[in-house]
Amino acid sequence: MRKPARLFLSITALAILEVSPAIAASPPADLVEMERQVSLELAHARDTGPTDPAQRKELFDASQFDQKGEAAIKSGDYKSAQENLLKARDILRHLRAHLD
Repeated sequence: MRKPARLFLSITALAILEVSPAIAASPPADLVEMERQVSLELAHARDTGPTDPAQRKELFDASQFDQKGEAAIKSGDYKSAQENLLKARDILRHLRAHLD
């Protein structure tokens, strides 16, 4: 009976060690805010719907960077998330300048 209990405790301890960094490390507030802003800008750009093929390609690229940023946040890679979200934001601002 002792051996199974030890095995169970060992497995539980390993599981806690594997999960605890992900739980303990939440994304920085400014990164969460940036992700929210980029998502809103992306939604607005989709609503205005650029018709020029080059602008539609830029919108697609911005969407890809936004998705990569969101995935990086979920995986805990905040540096990569910030880089991708900044790229998306730059593309969206460039688009907005040409649409206005």
